[in-house]
Amino acid sequence: MKKKKSTVGYKYRASAHAVLCHGPVDSITKISFQDKDAYLNEESENKTITVDKPALFGGDEQAGGVQGKIELHFGAYSQPKSTKLEEICSSISDAFNGLISAYRGVVSVVFDGFYYGTSPQFPESTWRVKRIHTRHDGQVQWYDEKAEINSNYFAGSISSQYKYFVKDGFTSLSQLAEYSHIDFNDENWGISQGPFGYVSGSGLPAPNTIVGPGIGRAIMIREYLNIGSPELVGNLTVKMRHDDGGVLYLNGENIPLSVDDYYNSTATISVAKLKSGVNVLFAAAIDGVPSGSAAGIYLNLSYETENKGSIEADINPAHIIRECLTNPVWGIGVVDADIDDMSFRKSADTLYTEKMGMSIKWDDSTSIEEFIDIIKTHINAELYFDKSDTKWKLYLIRADYNVDDLDHLNESHVQNLEFERRTLAECINSVTLTYWDRERSKDSTVTVQDIARIAQQGGVVSKSVDYKGFTNSELASRIAYRELQTLSANLASVSFEVAENQIQNWHLGKPFKLSDESYGLSGAIFRVKEIRYGDGINNTVSIDAVEDSFSSPMQAVVEYVPPIKTSYDAKDATAIAFEVPYIELVEQYGQDEIDAKLEKNPDLSFVGMAAIRPSNSHINAALFSDAGAGYDEVSSLDFCPAAELKNAISYTDSALHLQNVREFNLISASNRLQIGNELMSVVSYDAAAKTLTVKRGVSDTVPAQHIAGRILYVWDNRSGLDSTEYLSGESVLLKALTQTSADQLSIAEATAHTVTCAARAIRPYPPANVKINGEYYPAEIETDLILTWVDRNRLQQTGGEPLSWFDASVAIEPNTQTHLILTQLDENNLELATTNANVSGTASYTMPISLMQADARFVEIILKTVRDGYECLNPFVHTVELSQFFSAPYDLTVEFRND
Repeated sequence: MKKKKSTVGYKYRASAHAVLCHGPVDSITKISFQDKDAYLNEESENKTITVDKPALFGGDEQAGGVQGKIELHFGAYSQPKSTKLEEICSSISDAFNGLISAYRGVVSVVFDGFYYGTSPQFPESTWRVKRIHTRHDGQVQWYDEKAEINSNYFAGSISSQYKYFVKDGFTSLSQLAEYSHIDFNDENWGISQGPFGYVSGSGLPAPNTIVGPGIGRAIMIREYLNIGSPELVGNLTVKMRHDDGGVLYLNGENIPLSVDDYYNSTATISVAKLKSGVNVLFAAAIDGVPSGSAAGIYLNLSYETENKGSIEADINPAHIIRECLTNPVWGIGVVDADIDDMSFRKSADTLYTEKMGMSIKWDDSTSIEEFIDIIKTHINAELYFDKSDTKWKLYLIRADYNVDDLDHLNESHVQNLEFERRTLAECINSVTLTYWDRERSKDSTVTVQDIARIAQQGGVVSKSVDYKGFTNSELASRIAYRELQTLSANLASVSFEVAENQIQNWHLGKPFKLSDESYGLSGAIFRVKEIRYGDGINNTVSIDAVEDSFSSPMQAVVEYVPPIKTSYDAKDATAIAFEVPYIELVEQYGQDEIDAKLEKNPDLSFVGMAAIRPSNSHINAALFSDAGAGYDEVSSLDFCPAAELKNAISYTDSALHLQNVREFNLISASNRLQIGNELMSVVSYDAAAKTLTVKRGVSDTVPAQHIAGRILYVWDNRSGLDSTEYLSGESVLLKALTQTSADQLSIAEATAHTVTCAARAIRPYPPANVKINGEYYPAEIETDLILTWVDRNRLQQTGGEPLSWFDASVAIEPNTQTHLILTQLDENNLELATTNANVSGTASYTMPISLMQADARFVEIILKTVRDGYECLNPFVHTVELSQFFSAPYDLTVEFRND
C-alpha cells in the first residue's frame, strides 16, 4: 500500500508594493534580506529584475530563501503607472478600476508572486540606495563634479576653489620652481574660484577671480591631493589654459606640457609619480613670459584621475546641506538665489579634498533642521543666514586663518565678560568613535587616545561619539583624532556683550582674538558659538564663544603684572569654606527639591568653598573634601572676585573702601559676597574710587564689625559646591587644588579648611533691623531698655532683590517663634539676673530700668528665632552699658560765685 504524503512545511509567496524613499535616485546598489545579500548588481533605471536565492535562509530544510521578480521604479516625474501593480490591485478589488498612482517622486518596488521563504512573516529587507548626481526633480546635481567623493577618485574643474597667489617681478618660468615644493609655506595664499586673470578678446572662459595684467606678473595655484592608494587612483590627466606661458609641477617635479595651442596645454601624470599621502599639484602662468603682451593674464586648471566612479561612493556633505535647504518637497524650500554659491563651493572643494564624504539616511523622525545639525557636526561646520546679503552661507571650521588678520577685541570693546575654562578633570583623553562600516554593513568603532594626557590625569577618561554618516575606517580615525584634539584640551569658553559696530560681518564659527588682563588672555583665539542681537533699543550684541582647538591655549595665558617670566606652577589659593546657606541651595537645586530633601532629613548639610586666583596663569581649581575617609574630588570651582577692606567697618557701614581688588569686572548687582561669617549683597561698585556699596547682613546672617585688611569674597556663581549630603555635627575638610595649563596643586600642598556642619539650611532666619532705644548698636543707654525688630522669612526670601538686615519686615516663616534673653551683668561681667521672654507675634519689648538690679552695669541682649527645635544660626547679640545714675545721699558741693 502506498504511503500517504505528509506536509512538512509551506512555501510563501507574495505580491506587494513598497515605497523605499524619496526619489528619483541614482541607483539601487544592493538588496538584502535578513542581512543576507540577495542582489548585488547596480541598477539605475526602471526595469524588472530577477532575484534567485532560494536557499538564502538555508533552503527547504530550514527557512527557505527568496526568488522571483521585482519591478524597480525610480520615481521620475515622467514615470508611468506600473502595469503589474495595476494587475495586482485589480485582482484584490474591482474598486481600484485602474485608479492607482504612478508614484512619481518616490522610489518604489513591486513584488510579483515573490517567494520569500517558509515562514509566513515577510523577511526584513534592506535596500542600499545611492543618490549623489541626481536632484529631487531629476536634474543634474549642483556642482556635480565635486558631488561624489570616492577615496580613489580626484577631480577639479576650472571653476573649482583653488589656493592661489599673485606675484610680480618674474622674468623666467623656471623661477616658479621654488613655489612648487610640497613643503613650501603657503599659509598667506588666498583661496578663490577659478578661472583667474583678465581676458582681452582671447576667447577664454570668463574669470571668476579677477587679476589685472602686468608684464612679469605670475598667477600660481597649489592643489592638494590626499591619496590613500595611488595604484587604485590611476594616472592623473591635467588640462591648463594660460596667458602667457604656463608650467606644471607635481611635488616639486616639473611635468612636461603638451601644448595644444597658445592658450591650451595638457599633461598626463603617471601613477608612478603619485605617492601615498599628500601630493601637491602646482600650476602657474606669467604675463609676458617667455613672450607676449600686457593685454591679458589668465590661468585655469582642471584635472581628473582614471578611477572616475564607484558603486560605493559617498556624497559631499556640502551638497547634502544645500539640498536640505533648497528641496521644496521635504527640505526647507529656500530658493537657489538665496544660497551663497561661493561659500558652498568653497566648502564643497575643501570637503572633496579632505575626502570627507558621507552616506546617511534621513527620515521624518528627525526634523530637517536637526538633520542639518547632524551633518554640520560630522564635518565641523556652521550654517548661517547672512543678513548683510540675505544669503545662506556654509562655513567650515578649519585651521585656515592668518592670526594677524583676525579681529582683536579687548577690555575696551567687551562688557560683562564671563569666562570659564575646562578643568584637567573634565578633559577627555580617550575617544571611541562609532561609524558605519560599509564593507561590513554594520557599525564599527575606532578608539584613539592621548597617552600624555592619560599619564597626566592618572588614568583613562573616555567618551564615546557617534558619526554614523562616515563609512570607512581611515576617515573615522581622522575624525576621532579631531574630536580628541578638542576634548583633551583645556579650552576656555566666554560670554560677553559688544557693540554691533565692533562685530560687523561676524558669523557662527568665525575666529577672533580676545585679550583680557583679568583672565591672562593675550590674543587668545576663540570661535563664535552663538550671536544674540539686541532688540533695536539696546543694540549691544551678546556673544558666546569657545577657544579654538586649532590654537594653543598655553600661548594665550600670560602674566601681565609684573612683566616677568610666567610660572605655570600651581600655587595654593587664599580661600574660604562654609556651610552652604539655604538661598544658595535653592538656586542650585530649586526650592521644591531642596525643601523635599530637608523635609526628609532636616539635619541635612552641604559644604562649599570659594577661592581667589593666585595668579593669571591659574585656570580654576578642583574641590576635594574629606569627611574622615580620605580626600575625594567632588567638584570644581571658578576663582571668585575678591578684595581687602582698606578701612575697618562698623555694623552699619554700607560703603566699603577696598584695596587689592581682584576681578571685580565680573561682579553684578545682587551678587552675594562674604566677609567672615557675614553675607552681604552688591549694590554698586565705583571702580575709580574702589568703593563697593553693599546691603549688610543678608539671608541668615547679621551685620558684624570687620577690621581693615579683612578679605571679602564675591562667591555668588563662582564657588564650588560639594553635593555630598552631610549631617549636622559632621566635620568636613575642604581643599582647593588649583590648576594651571601645565600643573595641578598636589593634595599635600593645599591648605585644609574645616567646616563643622550645623544644619544651616533648615534653620529660620534671625530677627532683623534690631534697634535699642531707637538706635543701632548703641554703646550705652540711660533709660528703660526698649527693643524693636522686624521679621524675616527663609522660605519667602528666595527671589528678587535680596533684603538687607536694615530693610522693612516681611511675614515671619510659619511656626517660627521669637525668643528674647536679657542678662544683667555687674561691673565684673558676673551674671546678676536673666530674663527669658517669648516675644513671638510682637515687634518690641521694654524692660523698665526700675526692674533692673541695683548693681547692674551691663545688659546682654540675645534676640533669636526658633522653629521646630532649630534655632537661627546667627542671633542678634549685643551688650549695652547702663549709664551711672546718681542715688542718695548725693555728695554734692555747690558754690555760688557772683562774678
